[in-house]
Amino acid sequence: MLTRLMRNLFGARKHIQQSLWCPVCGSKQISFLPLPEFYRDNAHRQDFAYFGKGEMTSHETYTCSNCGASDRERLYALWVDQQIEKKLFSKGTRVIHFAPEAPLSGKLKGIDLFDYKTADLLMDHVDYKVDMMDMPFEDESFDFFICSHVLEHVDSDDHAIEELYRIITPGGSGILMAPIIVGLDNTVEDPSVKDEAGRWRLYGQNDHVRLYAHDDYVNKIRSHGFRVEELGEGYFGEEVFHSLGLKLTSILYVVNK
Repeated sequence: MLTRLMRNLFGARKHIQQSLWCPVCGSKQISFLPLPEFYRDNAHRQDFAYFGKGEMTSHETYTCSNCGASDRERLYALWVDQQIEKKLFSKGTRVIHFAPEAPLSGKLKGIDLFDYKTADLLMDHVDYKVDMMDMPFEDESFDFFICSHVLEHVDSDDHAIEELYRIITPGGSGILMAPIIVGLDNTVEDPSVKDEAGRWRLYGQNDHVRLYAHDDYVNKIRSHGFRVEELGEGYFGEEVFHSLGLKLTSILYVVNK
């Protein structure tokens, strides 16, 4: 009886391990690695009250052991693949990727449907050096964008969202993500706090200038004209979330013009 129970437990663990996969690199021979201890240590040192309470950022299954893609990159890649399968992207779709994450960027560059460009203010090896609050692009220059974890860095997220709306074609869409704290009633933002210790204490990172509450985040995006889809575990399925190493509270915010 004990031997059979051990065999069943081993089989269940083996099944769980085999079910893990990464849509960024396409590998199923992976494990997920934890968030670097640096973030936990600094959060505790600076008395950041919300460590571990983000909608996303799965601390124990953060990066793909094969390509290094984060949990959020894996979710973006899955959604993009699903849209391609549904034929919702056409040949020549003009894509702009802000602050491009290397693993995800590598995947998107290889998709022949896309006219893919990258942009950032500080990063090297991007196609465009841009300030998101005042972009040099003409109106309706792109059909789709990815802007992930950028809005918490800019002085005016309102100006940045206005610019995103301006450069996207009518009918265009984007992935628009930022750190959001579960259960936070109001977005935390204090422009007078400019020192690293103060920003770690308020926002959980020294180069952040705000920490979003869910309703404030969604309402802000909508106030600039975008429609917002919130795609979570109910949309993708619990099994998919497990396979990708995602927290069950994770939400993908897709905006449409």
